[in-house]
Amino acid sequence: MTRNRWIWAGVIALCLNQITPARAQTSGMAFEVQGVPNFAGIAVGMAPDYFGSDDYTVGIAPTGRVQIGNSHRYIRLLANELSANFLDNRNWQLGPVLLYRFGRNDVDDNVVDRMRDIDNNVEVGIGGGWTWIDNPYVRHRFNISAQFLHDVSSEHEGYVINASARYWRPAARWFVYSIGAATTYGSDQFNSTYFGVNASDSAASGLPIFKADSGIRDVRVSPIVVVSLSRRWHIGGGVIYSRLLGDAADSPVVDIRGSKNRFIAGMGLIYAW
Repeated sequence: MTRNRWIWAGVIALCLNQITPARAQTSGMAFEVQGVPNFAGIAVGMAPDYFGSDDYTVGIAPTGRVQIGNSHRYIRLLANELSANFLDNRNWQLGPVLLYRFGRNDVDDNVVDRMRDIDNNVEVGIGGGWTWIDNPYVRHRFNISAQFLHDVSSEHEGYVINASARYWRPAARWFVYSIGAATTYGSDQFNSTYFGVNASDSAASGLPIFKADSGIRDVRVSPIVVVSLSRRWHIGGGVIYSRLLGDAADSPVVDIRGSKNRFIAGMGLIYAW
């Protein structure tokens, strides 16, 4: 599980995900500033090699959104996450989510690399949210959202629950800043797969056996800025700071070989229409 994500857009979605076939990690930051129905973009960023790693890697990822007709419904791609909003409502969002979660293999840490590989997997679920919009200043807004995702590829066979909040405020016609906070809860199966050390892992790596139970995986804060070059072209940049908690933080993969503190940083370019 390596290669993370960061991408942004104008409706601006920013999320970072390192995309490489061998190693990639899902790590979540995504945001939107409403204003245009459709966008396409690409971003480059830096992120940890795997959950809890203190080695970093660089990658790129695409992003996009297409509005369905003249409604508030849409289909959106944020790196390895595909979602849709089925509600024709200005403030409420609800729809399916599909996440391609990258596994952990061929990582830079030679001790963790001796452990069993975690294959890439697919998670499917539902996401929803509510947005307060300051009329007529539509770029001034506050959003809360949540997701439930379950593995359907029989890799970790568990689930995660994500919750987030984000505040956007324009400082000028061409400049917007934002601050967000998020957290993720992982089931027994999810946490034991990504943070546990079983007997064979211990024998191969020398790390102590560790059982990771369900619980809150981490908390995250993410400041972001967006600069509009024109009505069509926008650039953005942001940082996510994540602190691993509970069994995720206590795992030998993190506590002995990595770090409880994780950073994701990136910048991207978007074309909107």
